[in-house]
Amino acid sequence: MEDHIGPSSFCHIVIPAPDLEKAKLFYEAVFNWTVQKDIPGPKYWFFKSGNVGGAFDSNARPATDSIVLILRVDDMIAIIEAIKKHGGTITQERSAIGEASSGYDAHFLDPNGNAMGIYSAT
Repeated sequence: MEDHIGPSSFCHIVIPAPDLEKAKLFYEAVFNWTVQKDIPGPKYWFFKSGNVGGAFDSNARPATDSIVLILRVDDMIAIIEAIKKHGGTITQERSAIGEASSGYDAHFLDPNGNAMGIYSAT
């Protein structure tokens, strides 16, 4: 068996979405993702984000104390307002990361209850 060379990268992310339509509307409006309704089926819809694709799974249940996906954004203040406008809840307001990075982060719950984050250099 050949050893794996180099680090593995993410190729597909599955996000729990008991309400697929809410997930579709939210991520398209806030993050400009493309969601394929009913593709490949009625309970599992593919999406394309900026750099990796995935799917919303209506059979999976959100977990707030689990893995947190962080999305890079250009205008954090505008995205925070869009999150609120489209049914998300801000759980941590924009704050400086500190010594780990010169950027800023914020955290939110999407309309299905998934804990997510956003990052911006400014």
